[in-house]
Amino acid sequence: LPVVASITGSTTVCAGSTTTLTSATALGVWTSSNTAVATVSASGVVTGVSSGTSTITYTVTTNGCSTSVSSVITVNPLPVLAAIGGTTSACIGSTTTLTNTTSGGTWTSATPAVATVNSITGQVSGVSAGTSLMTYTYTNTNGCTSSVTATVTINALPVVAAITGTTSACAGSTTTLTSATASGVWTSSNTATATVNASTGVVTGIAAGSTTITYTVTNGSGCISSVTTTVTINALPVVASITGSTTVCAGSTTTLTSAT
Repeated sequence: LPVVASITGSTTVCAGSTTTLTSATALGVWTSSNTAVATVSASGVVTGVSSGTSTITYTVTTNGCSTSVSSVITVNPLPVLAAIGGTTSACIGSTTTLTNTTSGGTWTSATPAVATVNSITGQVSGVSAGTSLMTYTYTNTNGCTSSVTATVTINALPVVAAITGTTSACAGSTTTLTSATASGVWTSSNTATATVNASTGVVTGIAAGSTTITYTVTNGSGCISSVTTTVTINALPVVASITGSTTVCAGSTTTLTSAT
C-alpha cells in the first residue's frame, strides 16, 4: 500500500470562509464526508458551508492500491447580528447615534468626508452633505465575523443672507432689520435693552445698551443656521424742566429757561 503523509493545516473554519489542508504525499484525492457542512476542492481548500463537523479524507492510489488519511474539520457558525438601530440622518455639524443589540463590535464609515463614526459608541458626526454607508462588525469567540450596514444621510445647512437695516435706535423708538432669506425667527439676547418681533424683525429700544439680534432659519430637513448683528440702543437726553413766569400781558414779554 502507498504510504500517505498525515494531513496538516487548520482544522477549524468559519461558515463562508476557507482553510487549506495539505499532505506531503502528492497525487491524492480529497473528499468530504458531509458536504452540507464543508466542501473540499481538488487542491485541499476546505470551504465552510454551515456549522458542524465533516471528515476530510485524502486518498492516494498507486498500482490500484489505496491508502487514506483523514482529519475532522469543525465549521463554526457566524454571529447573528440584529439590524442597526438609531436615526439614520443628521445635519452637517450635528450628530446621531447608531446602535446594535450585540455589544463589542466596531463601527466604520465608508465615506468619512461625509460622515465620521466613533468606532466604539456608534456616534455619527455630519461633515458634508451626502450619504455614507455605516458598517457594524462583530467577531465572536470562535473568530468568526459578521457585519450589518445602514446608509446615513447628512443634510446641508440652510444658507442665510446677512442681516441688513439700521443697527441703532433710541430708547422708546424702533428700527427694522431684514434678511433676504425668508421664514426665519428673530430673537434678542438682551430683552432688557431691546426686544424684537419674532416674525417682522422690528426692534424696539427699551434701555441704553447693546444686544445681539439673531435670525434663525430651519430648512425642510430640520437643519438650522443663524446670522447675528449687534444693535445699540442710545439713551434719550435728560432735559431739565422749564422755569420762568408762565403768564404775560398782551404786548409784554416773559422769558422761559431750561437748565439743559
